[in-house]
Amino acid sequence: MKLEHRSSGSVAVVEGKLEGYAAKFNTHSREMRTNSGRVFTEKIAPGAFAESLRSRPVTLYYDHDASQPLATTRGNTLTLAEDGQGLRFSADLAPTQLGETVSTLMQRGDLSGEMSFGFFVDQDGDEWQTEGTRNVRTLNKVELVEISVVQQAAYPAAVANIRSLDRFLSVQDIKKRLLTIRMRKFQ
Repeated sequence: MKLEHRSSGSVAVVEGKLEGYAAKFNTHSREMRTNSGRVFTEKIAPGAFAESLRSRPVTLYYDHDASQPLATTRGNTLTLAEDGQGLRFSADLAPTQLGETVSTLMQRGDLSGEMSFGFFVDQDGDEWQTEGTRNVRTLNKVELVEISVVQQAAYPAAVANIRSLDRFLSVQDIKKRLLTIRMRKFQ
């Protein structure tokens, strides 16, 4: 299993507290492509996070970077719960330079408030179907690993996307392709 990242949700920050949704249910992501070129959108089913929320600690990071933690469920500085709209969270940002920077950037509007989440999908945790002319992947059961404040998102209704799954382009693949393109420009 590979760790996947999806962006979604929107947040507000007030006096070092970050609140909002890390994911919204039943909303389509932006179009994505598999490595083979298959175009699809994705949506999250209600209850997809329920079991995971009861069984594992989750960390709030800045931009999926494990060296930049902002809050944790283990430290009781991050709370997560599913409600009728999606995966709701509340975080007391760490009183660190990073926490203060994220808070300031969000208040100024330099960070858009988009959220992303990292997860694993167990076998049979997702299903593929066709809705009209589009392929749709529905996430029914995921193992939530982390949520992140990010700059750009994949779920427009709740906003943002970064992915890495063996059948999709990984972040490393994208970086390699960008580096190759940049190198070609200078040759």
